[in-house]
Amino acid sequence: MKRGSYLRSVLLIVLAFAFANLIIYFSFPHGVIIYWTLYVVPLVIAAFVYDVYGVAVIGLASVGAISWWLYSSISSPEFYRALSIQSSIVEIVVGVSIFLLVGSILGVLSKKQKKQQMALELLSVHDRLTGLYNYSYFLDRMEEEKKRADRYEKELSFIMLDIDHFKHYNDTYGHEQGNVVLKKIAKTIRESTRDVDIVSRYGGEEFVVLLPRTPKKQAVDVAERIRKSVEVLEFPGNKEQPIVKKAISGGVATYPHDSKDAAGLVVKADEALYEAKESGRNKICIAS
Repeated sequence: MKRGSYLRSVLLIVLAFAFANLIIYFSFPHGVIIYWTLYVVPLVIAAFVYDVYGVAVIGLASVGAISWWLYSSISSPEFYRALSIQSSIVEIVVGVSIFLLVGSILGVLSKKQKKQQMALELLSVHDRLTGLYNYSYFLDRMEEEKKRADRYEKELSFIMLDIDHFKHYNDTYGHEQGNVVLKKIAKTIRESTRDVDIVSRYGGEEFVVLLPRTPKKQAVDVAERIRKSVEVLEFPGNKEQPIVKKAISGGVATYPHDSKDAAGLVVKADEALYEAKESGRNKICIAS
């Protein structure tokens, strides 16, 4: 269990004991039979916040609080006048058991809902084939990083990459093997960048990398590292050519030197990429 989860569980236990004793204390003149139903409050909260484990913690703490109160009050004359101990024990145990069951069901449903929600969120920002961020997410992050670059007066570099002769490979070896190329190169690009860099599939066989707080020279080094890593990869071919090598070309632009806005930065990197394609491919060009 993580430290934060452990501390939260301890806090839940303390709150459960306090809650149980307050309810019993204030309901004592009228008997606890009516008021034990209020135990559903912490159980439901625990179910939705901490799933099944939270329900178990709250439920056990509540049972413990009730047991302690019954034990400490058994010699009190007022206790016998307020209610019958036998019926109260049965009532409380049955009530808490019901809410433990209900809370557990709610916890399971809540856990499933959270997993489904997380899966939907991942799908909404990731490309399903490569696992990289998608174009929409990239646009949102580019605007955020541009504003951050302005705030801290830092450079923001951008790399646009394109697989050389990918259409020919697709036409020759089929789209399934083309997907293998896309996934393998996407993985290589991701492994060649930092955790803070935003790597996205731009569309088709194009990829983009956003490098926060990165000057142009460092961005070019990253682009060259990606190009060299892709250059040595091996891809499936056919009987005549079992192993196929591929290459990648790229263009690099940096904000605010090459453009004063995010859209212009993409245009500049695209122009540099076009230059790399026109001048022989398998190379990285810098925006002028």
